[in-house]
Amino acid sequence: MAVPFLHALRAYIYGEIWAIGKSNAIHIYNGLNLFDRFIAVDDKGVIPFLDTVSVLKKVSFKRGIVLPHSFRSALLFFTLLLRERIGYARNKRGFMLNRKIGEGNDIEPTVEHYLRIIDALGGKRSLDAPVLLVTEDEEQKFDKKFIEIRKPYAVFIVGAQYGPSKCWPAHHFSELADMIVRQYGMKVYMLPGKGEEGVADTILAGVAEKNHVEVRSMSVMELKVCISRASLVVSNDTGPRHLAAALSTPTIVLMGPMDDRYTCYPSTWTYPLWKDVPCRPCNKKLCSREHECLEGITPKEVFVKVEEIIEKRTGQKGDENAG
Repeated sequence: MAVPFLHALRAYIYGEIWAIGKSNAIHIYNGLNLFDRFIAVDDKGVIPFLDTVSVLKKVSFKRGIVLPHSFRSALLFFTLLLRERIGYARNKRGFMLNRKIGEGNDIEPTVEHYLRIIDALGGKRSLDAPVLLVTEDEEQKFDKKFIEIRKPYAVFIVGAQYGPSKCWPAHHFSELADMIVRQYGMKVYMLPGKGEEGVADTILAGVAEKNHVEVRSMSVMELKVCISRASLVVSNDTGPRHLAAALSTPTIVLMGPMDDRYTCYPSTWTYPLWKDVPCRPCNKKLCSREHECLEGITPKEVFVKVEEIIEKRTGQKGDENAG
């Protein structure tokens, strides 16, 4: 979601740009030439924080731009006493910033939220939606490890780090997988994130066509390559859906309890499905009702969208009796 901002920042800044984030995040940005150096920080403890401060103190930075809204991220630049510390004054961290980005009361998309920082800096916008690339090195590493994965195939993103309220029911995923296999004969790969393996196993247990449906654990780099080659992606409203759209892979997004005004941006690759139920959006991690917003999206409805995507890409039509 930060790529449009980073793309504009790269064009605006004449000096070096260093980035700080989790080690697996750099794989998302490979090939885009957005950073001159990336510092990985995975541990949230005091010692890793002080180690990062020690590394950065050796470099004379002109400014620090804080994208996350966490207190800790602003504290890092405050500790370094940078001349410019730019960000949103949320979570009681305003005193650590000497250039605060103004906010209104209306909900705004995350992409726009970040782009308003480049506006404040005086830079020019260049993208209005995320765009990602897959490098040749990433392709080669993937092919060496996953030699058996060949096109065509579909990808299912079945979990959601936010919470179970975002997850389409397992039995719906199972039924949809069987429909895709029976109609198109393609493989279906479920790519669960850390801690989501149990959800994928439950879905697989409910699948009849088990010879064509597999669960695969992949790193962020591997996930990116796999998604980029997929015929289509069916995803809960979670991070990988944005990777898929940014990689120009048709992506059906099963919209649950969240307010989609936070995540909307122009995309010809995103196909959102939702149900207008009275309690949506609730933004809850756990549903206190009957999960109507996602239970109500049937496998048949999703399969109709699958047919539309495949017919558009290949001219191959679906079969009404596939389910």
